[in-house]
Amino acid sequence: MSLSARLARARNFLEARFPERHLYIRTDGEMRGMVLTTNRQVVLAAGASVIGLWTATSVVAMVMAMAAAPGPDAVDPKAAARALAQRIETRQANLEKLFTTITCQSTEPGAQAPRLGFIANSRAPADGLKDVGAAQDRLVAQAQKTTAPCTDKLRAAFRQAGVDPAAFAPPAPARISPPPAPPRAGQPATHAANDTFTARIQVLANQLSEMHALKAATTTVPLARPTITTAESSGFGIRTDPFTGHMASHPGLDFPAPRMTPVFATAAGLVSYTGPRGGYGNVVEIDHGHGFKTRFAHLAALSVKAGQHVDIHQSIGAIGSTGRSTGPHLHYEVWVDGRPRNPEPFLRAGDYVHQTG
Repeated sequence: MSLSARLARARNFLEARFPERHLYIRTDGEMRGMVLTTNRQVVLAAGASVIGLWTATSVVAMVMAMAAAPGPDAVDPKAAARALAQRIETRQANLEKLFTTITCQSTEPGAQAPRLGFIANSRAPADGLKDVGAAQDRLVAQAQKTTAPCTDKLRAAFRQAGVDPAAFAPPAPARISPPPAPPRAGQPATHAANDTFTARIQVLANQLSEMHALKAATTTVPLARPTITTAESSGFGIRTDPFTGHMASHPGLDFPAPRMTPVFATAAGLVSYTGPRGGYGNVVEIDHGHGFKTRFAHLAALSVKAGQHVDIHQSIGAIGSTGRSTGPHLHYEVWVDGRPRNPEPFLRAGDYVHQTG
């Protein structure tokens, strides 16, 4: 077929597909006409095809670029290692602060915060950090086992003295840390574990806070012994009065000892009275707060004055036989909320506290 024949055939095909069209447009009452020849329609169709092809190509290229780009689940290994190191260092700092406060003796072995130095000896820094993280988890569990018995023993000592430990330290919330939640998309697995570790640290901090509050209370509740002698000549309660021979109330304990044997404050507090007080002879009275007061009678010498603050185990005077006394001894009383209490349970509780650290 000749070229002219082919062109004529193509011309007939286009005219059949794009016949001449007449468009009429009415504007402001005036009619206008427009003729769309075959050639014009072919040009417009070609332009529309080019624009459509370009748009499709751009969309495909954009989709391919998005598919090639790292998604939210992709994690840069170096960035993940840096994030892990930062979390481990933060945990380490928290551990070091907490472990320095564990001073109570226990049957559990002493716990110490791990050092980060052995990371360099590991095959890879990330492996070393994971090893430290695992060691820290074990140490937190060990610290909780160490703290709990100490706190229990302190509570038992206060109850032995007839004192409610919750008045000085409300019990720490006892809860078990929840299991780590699965990491969200794009989140390193260590993030959820770190959240759980933070919760465990908070539980341990609460336990330590309760333990320290109880230990601090042992210095303000009269649990210590008032003198170095442990001998007792008269107990608390009803006894035969040595002067009258009749039954009478004895509101304290008597500790016989040589004259000028030192007498010590059994808890920290404020000296509320010093001087003679009837049959008690020379007296030192101390207000320890929380309704606790102590009285030391028959003293030969006084080494403190009213209004003076004293610490536990501080010397406040010396044993004598002043007042209504049959010989050198210390008469010791413990008062709670305005009433005398038997000092014996307080002394036993103090001995228990000192034995358990």
